[in-house]
Amino acid sequence: MRIAVFMGGISSEREVSLRSGAAILESLQKQGYDAYGVDVTKDNLVSAFTDNDYDLAYMALHGGYGENGTFQGLLDMLGKPYTGSGALESAVTMDKAYTKAIAKEAGIKTARTYYSVAEIDSYPVVIKPTRDGSSVGVYFCNNKEEAEIALKELAGQKPIIEEMIKGEELTVGVMNGEALGVIRILPKNGYYDYESKYAVGGSVHEFPAKIDKKAYEKAMENALKIHNVVGLRGISRSDFILRDNEVYFLEVNTCPGMTKTSLIPDVGTLKGYSFDDLVRIMVETFKR
Repeated sequence: MRIAVFMGGISSEREVSLRSGAAILESLQKQGYDAYGVDVTKDNLVSAFTDNDYDLAYMALHGGYGENGTFQGLLDMLGKPYTGSGALESAVTMDKAYTKAIAKEAGIKTARTYYSVAEIDSYPVVIKPTRDGSSVGVYFCNNKEEAEIALKELAGQKPIIEEMIKGEELTVGVMNGEALGVIRILPKNGYYDYESKYAVGGSVHEFPAKIDKKAYEKAMENALKIHNVVGLRGISRSDFILRDNEVYFLEVNTCPGMTKTSLIPDVGTLKGYSFDDLVRIMVETFKR
């Protein structure tokens, strides 16, 4: 079986995707797979998938085109198997508002949503693009003026306005219907922003998270519930905020990072999985 690792892309997470793809490719080749990398760019957006020879597409594309179901739909039309979740599931979970509605319907706590600046009755709030990831374009607003500036900056990106829940950052990995464990993230600069996520030493990953047992179990339960209710496949990662021992859902990632500072490789160790194990299992459970 020949495996093409698709990485890069044209979203705001291109550089992270290249790093994830390189790590995955190295692991595949080390394990003896016939694998090669494909850098998806603006110039080969479609031809990267149609003109290459491969039996399996390993998806290492993050955000925008990559996690929103676009390329998964193309692969479906081409009849090519691929790792991770399907086109529809990827499209739904890429939209934070849609996913939040699903979470609320499933009985999972979420932050309050405001639909305009005029509706905000308490600050601070968080304003972010509905369809982007890796903390790109996230604004923490302490007053009306800052909120209006954020909305202006995000015009055309379908921004979502939420109450800022001040608490501890948690994330839970799920693989093929198994919750792997909970990580507590301790960012060095106070917020889990882009630099905290991807800069070496930008944050500390505490795993397993040293939190109340009931909160730990609730985070695991909710991550698994989101994974199953939406119908995700392979690996997903759900992010939460813990406040007063209440777990609030933020979002779910269907193609989480696999870099040296990423969370999934860390949380996988709680179930005894090495980086190579995670990569191999993704290959073994691809969409046929």
